[in-house]
Amino acid sequence: MKRSILVNCIAFFFILLFLYTGGVKLMEVNIFKEQMTSSPLLASGAGFLAWALPIGELILAVILFIPAWRLKGLYLSGILMTLFTVYVIIILLIDNHISCSCGGIIEDLSPRQHLLFNIACILLSASGIWAFRKNQPTLRFKWLITGATACLFGLIGWTLFSAFSAPATVKTGMEGRLLPPFNILLQDSATLLNTADIPTGKQLIFIGFSPICIHCQQETREILSHMDQFNKVHFYFVTPFDFKEAKEFYLYFGMNKYPNISMGIDSSNYFFKYFKAPGAPYTAVFDSKKRLKQVMSERFDVNELIKAVKE
Repeated sequence: MKRSILVNCIAFFFILLFLYTGGVKLMEVNIFKEQMTSSPLLASGAGFLAWALPIGELILAVILFIPAWRLKGLYLSGILMTLFTVYVIIILLIDNHISCSCGGIIEDLSPRQHLLFNIACILLSASGIWAFRKNQPTLRFKWLITGATACLFGLIGWTLFSAFSAPATVKTGMEGRLLPPFNILLQDSATLLNTADIPTGKQLIFIGFSPICIHCQQETREILSHMDQFNKVHFYFVTPFDFKEAKEFYLYFGMNKYPNISMGIDSSNYFFKYFKAPGAPYTAVFDSKKRLKQVMSERFDVNELIKAVKE
């Protein structure tokens, strides 16, 4: 492969990458801002970075596209990917439940895949710079740089395919945030519980439901049939509907037999409004520190819920 072709392939990869991630961030700028607000490192500058970062990525794509600026673009790409990688490592060391804010399909990468992807991109930018600056490449150098680049593209392709083929997850932009405080009237019709008073130390699953919703009924059956997998989890079934109907739902499914299940009336409909839930059921998984891990909207798979609890 000729040096110019190799450098062009690497440059156009980064052009597509930055156009994609920058474009996705701008189209979902409010979610992107929410995700950065949840970050302990970026929260203070979330309003500025929500616009500056995607615009910067689009500008970098333009720099890479112009042949006279391509080498500078490769340097900037390597620097940017290095900063992203350092940030990911720091965040994983602090807390691996903080939401990723990379944009698009990149968000679906696992922590390990994310690091592999970023490191491969850093090495790819280095390969492009090396090939660009080599004035009289030997045959051995050409084979080495071409082989290394092909391996890096293969690694990147594998990580993206893994993310693309994995089941889609709903992103709210609030992953990592604490369970918001709101009141629910429990099944004894006398206890008004504020969620701020729920102690930490156990994972929580809040399920917004309608007593007459067949999908809610099916989800409840599946959860109850796998309760041995949820012995370290406390469920809160919340609904804005009539207390009598909710109580009948609670007793019909024998939920009173399980000490780790509570049912309550959310008379203000805070839960559904807070998550902007499109419908019921709406399931929100919180970790033992009451921080949001994952949500499931309408579509439900008990195995995914079990996986979300174990991660």
